[in-house]
Amino acid sequence: MKRSAIAVFLLSAAASSSWAQSTGVPEQKCEPKPTYPGLKNLKSDVEVKAFEAQIRAYKECILGYITDRKASVKAHEVASSAAADEHNKVMEKIRTDQEASRADAEKARASEKKDTVTNPGAPKKY
Repeated sequence: MKRSAIAVFLLSAAASSSWAQSTGVPEQKCEPKPTYPGLKNLKSDVEVKAFEAQIRAYKECILGYITDRKASVKAHEVASSAAADEHNKVMEKIRTDQEASRADAEKARASEKKDTVTNPGAPKKY
């Protein structure tokens, strides 16, 4: 009983760690994140402008991160589309080759039948 419980625990731990693996997408590292200092700390224009500057810097960092992620998504879409196009071309070539082989086989069968019909005394090919 203890062995099966340990085995279940180990399997679940292994499964959860594989699910928790990184997807390779970098996390955003926009620091420092602005925090609202409160009305009492925003008494002068200098303090307000400093707070607004923190917000602008954080926003620019986040927008830059989003732009980078969108570019990465676009690159992945282009690559996956190219792979799908290549696959479709390969499959089309295989289909075309198969149809040509079938047509050649049909011609060969028709030729054999033609030989048999036109020359009934000819020896059969085995």
